[in-house]
Amino acid sequence: MKKRTLLSLLAIPIFSVATTFNSFSQKFEEVGAGVIDFLLENPKTADKMKPSEGVALEIISDLLKTQGQRKHEIEYAIAGKDQITINTNDGRQAQFVKDESGNIFLVVEGVIHPIAKELINQASNIPNIDKTTLPPYNLKDLESKFNYHPIKDLSQYYSVPKEGEYLSDIAKKFDVPESNIFYCWGGKKKFAPITNREVLENRKKMQKGGYRTLRIINAKFINEISTIFSYKWHQDLNNDGVLGFNEFNQIKRTFYDDEDFNIAIRYQTEKGFKGDLEIKIFEDYTGKPMFDKKWELIPLFSGRSMIRYPHISAGLLPVGLYLIHTNLINDNSNTLSSKSERLEIIQSASKTIE
Repeated sequence: MKKRTLLSLLAIPIFSVATTFNSFSQKFEEVGAGVIDFLLENPKTADKMKPSEGVALEIISDLLKTQGQRKHEIEYAIAGKDQITINTNDGRQAQFVKDESGNIFLVVEGVIHPIAKELINQASNIPNIDKTTLPPYNLKDLESKFNYHPIKDLSQYYSVPKEGEYLSDIAKKFDVPESNIFYCWGGKKKFAPITNREVLENRKKMQKGGYRTLRIINAKFINEISTIFSYKWHQDLNNDGVLGFNEFNQIKRTFYDDEDFNIAIRYQTEKGFKGDLEIKIFEDYTGKPMFDKKWELIPLFSGRSMIRYPHISAGLLPVGLYLIHTNLINDNSNTLSSKSERLEIIQSASKTIE
């Protein structure tokens, strides 16, 4: 009796399936029975990685939004102003109903089941990615670019003079470590590291019986920005002092206007490089500058791959589309490499609740 009284107090008509479908002309599909079974347990949290729980969160999140903001492409349900009706693959029908206070109830076979406030709060923080005009990142492609280090190969052959030469002097001449110097023989088809330290280290190379042709392995980084992407947070999870791709979390192009996020810039420079790395963010439609930052790059930290991750504070970028642009500039003010990406800021879920 108490539950049915509550239903009357809601004062929200539960339309028939046919009526709602004709009003919104939306595709009607079934969802798994697990969605209802999960909610009937009155959970306070949901695991988005589990299909049934993730769908339940999406339905609740969608119902929290105003009618004008609600996604009309929704395939698993039929949406009314203050309710969403679903069918499950075990033949049941259920309705998600929202009252004027923002409370949500699940109605199954005429019985009302309140949905925990904690679960509603969790659902309200799910970005409605369907609202964005930007596609999600291709994470596999992004990881490949993140881990790729383009180089220029300056390797060459070198003939040791008859009078011999110190190994350390050869290494200095070609600006390579001694471990990058190899013996070469067999028509330059066979190589071996210089492991016989008596032959060519700390004294002259022997006049007879030694290898005169050497292979100098010399690979240099190319001055280049490998990739840029936006993400929520990072952490050196394995404590190795290096951020790997899998240690950047919530990599995405869409953020709420009230949340902080970061932008990762993966770049590399050749040894001895002097210049700057800069990032600028513009309004995509007008070109209005919204953010800029520059880092001076000095030779001490050159000749390696590096990452910068500027922080973007909540509220800095209003709702809209943005262009992120980065430049790698040498000390002669020449731009050697550039990369651009797009970003979208959407209205916070807390601002879309009626």
